[in-house]
Amino acid sequence: MESLILIILIIIPGSWSGNWRVTSGDQCALKGSSVVIKCEYDYPLDHMVTAVGWSKTLYVSGKRRRFLLSRLPSPPEHFVYVGDRWSDCSLQINDVQHIDKGAYFFTFETTLNTWTSKASARLSVRELTTVVEPSTVTEGDNVRLTCVSGCPTPINIVWFRDGQRVSNSVFQAGREDAGSYYCAALGQETVRSASVALNVQYLPENISISMDPPHVVEGSSVNLTCSSAANPAAHSYTWYSQGIASSVSSMLQVGSGQVLSLPSVDASHTGLYLCQAANQLGENNSTEVLLVIKRKNPDGLSLLILAGIGLSVLVTLVLTLLLFWLKQRTRAENKQAVYDSRLSGRGLSSLDPSDSVNANIYMLPPSTPSSPPPVTATQDSAPHSQRKSHHEHDDPPAYEDEVTYSTVTITPRNPSLPHHMNNSRVLRDSWSKAGENDDSVIYASVAKSS
Repeated sequence: MESLILIILIIIPGSWSGNWRVTSGDQCALKGSSVVIKCEYDYPLDHMVTAVGWSKTLYVSGKRRRFLLSRLPSPPEHFVYVGDRWSDCSLQINDVQHIDKGAYFFTFETTLNTWTSKASARLSVRELTTVVEPSTVTEGDNVRLTCVSGCPTPINIVWFRDGQRVSNSVFQAGREDAGSYYCAALGQETVRSASVALNVQYLPENISISMDPPHVVEGSSVNLTCSSAANPAAHSYTWYSQGIASSVSSMLQVGSGQVLSLPSVDASHTGLYLCQAANQLGENNSTEVLLVIKRKNPDGLSLLILAGIGLSVLVTLVLTLLLFWLKQRTRAENKQAVYDSRLSGRGLSSLDPSDSVNANIYMLPPSTPSSPPPVTATQDSAPHSQRKSHHEHDDPPAYEDEVTYSTVTITPRNPSLPHHMNNSRVLRDSWSKAGENDDSVIYASVAKSS
């Protein structure tokens, strides 16, 4: 029983001293972090704690006044009491801001009295600060990153460049290292410093030349543009050229400025061109670019004229073929018309269809057996020698190239023969025999079928 009473007396605050007391210490917090103000309190044995609270001293109208934290405007859970009603009176402040710095007091009430701490717990607020040494460097120089917290308690630091983690705080700067750096508390990356820029300078690099247009014809204009990557940016551009046909082996300066304009080019502008870009660190050259000036069409003919000539040739060819076809068709129709007219006008129906030669026979009247035939018959029956001479001097009609001329001697019809034999081969034979003793001559024109 005595042991149990001893344990209870040890647990109850103030059981040993019975004095009114509040003990706390000053704190330093980083902006954005969470901090706990450590605190302990004590009171006489015959008291029981009924209420606890923290207050802060503020200056209002030039006078110091103390306000309970519960009555101050602040975000929810900004001030949190993490102590108890026995002996621990610690206070936690989340997302510390500069407005939170100041003097804090602890007050508690018992069943018989109220007590407030005599000394305040002071809170100071600091920020992480990044130092980049040097902040402007030439490519290849060394850089050192330093993070200053402002609070005596050391913290673990991590580094970031443009939001990406950086492993080393000391390095040799390259152009890719340029950017914004900041440090942060390890495990509390929202507790961070303001960003500091690192500027890495370098000579003009990646110098290139572009032409507008790509294809250049003599007499036209062309612009050559020089571009480069440099820090600081290139402040001057110089143009050099060497002609292909030039006897000078070195390049000559032909202009300055970022754009070289050639208003009216000719063959003399053909050659190699390069651009030199410079900043305060120095200069560098671009690669050489070949400018070729194309000559105009030597015949002075444009594509439109050439196309017109081709179209004219095509139309002429089509018209020639059409006229040739019409001429051939007309000749065929003329020959057919002559042939048809001779057949219909001269009565060839009495000829033997088995013969391969059709003849138009013109018989002389019986009263004039020895008189010459009509003009047409005489012309058709002209001797071969005369026809040959005639053809040598005059062009024949279109149909005469297929006409065969012959002289036929026919004996007048024998009236004693039956009528049905007049058109037979027997009739022809009898005429032939009779003709042997007859001096009658009949002139005929025989047309050979095609």
